Amino acid sequence: MKVYKAGEKSKAICNDCASLVTTTFTYRDVPFDDGKGLVKDVMASVCDQCDRVVALPAQSTPAVRRSREIADVSLEVMLSASDMELLDLATWRIDPDSGLRLRKPLLAYYIQRLLGDPAAIARLQAKSSTRISTAAKAMKIPKRRLSMKFAPKTDASMRELMKASGLNKSHLIRGIVHEIEDDLVRPQNPKNLQKLREIAMVVVA
Repeated sequence: MKVYKAGEKSKAICNDCASLVTTTFTYRDVPFDDGKGLVKDVMASVCDQCDRVVALPAQSTPAVRRSREIADVSLEVMLSASDMELLDLATWRIDPDSGLRLRKPLLAYYIQRLLGDPAAIARLQAKSSTRISTAAKAMKIPKRRLSMKFAPKTDASMRELMKASGLNKSHLIRGIVHEIEDDLVRPQNPKNLQKLREIAMVVVA
């Protein structure tokens, strides 16, 4: 693979000039084709006539992909205080020192895991609407906002789960929280706890 350095020359087709032009490799901020975000200070081939970016060399691909991943998608849902407590209790059980930092990776882990589980849809549908006692229904349980940003890939997986289950975001996340409760909160010795602790050591390092 050819690795270019700033100042090197090449030739490329420039769409703006509609011709084969001489180009210079230099570092530029390059917007994505869809207009959503940009990659900063990446090596690019720039037209010597109109000063437009005409191509990106292969060495710029990792930086472009990282920037794409950084363009995260916001998740904003309202959960009951009791559901939020369950989520935080699960993260505390994995790593008492992680604080709120484990909320996002834990939910992302379960979104990907449940997407690959054929039996998960029925469980999520059931868990999203059950486990509210008669006494609890009679009480006014406060709501809390869960706010985070997911990578586009995780957001796409979540939307697949929403489509398959027919649940909106709030109900889907509630179902996932209760899936986490069954796996990590209720059991005395959760079977995946050690694996999640190993993951936590990496993601909150």
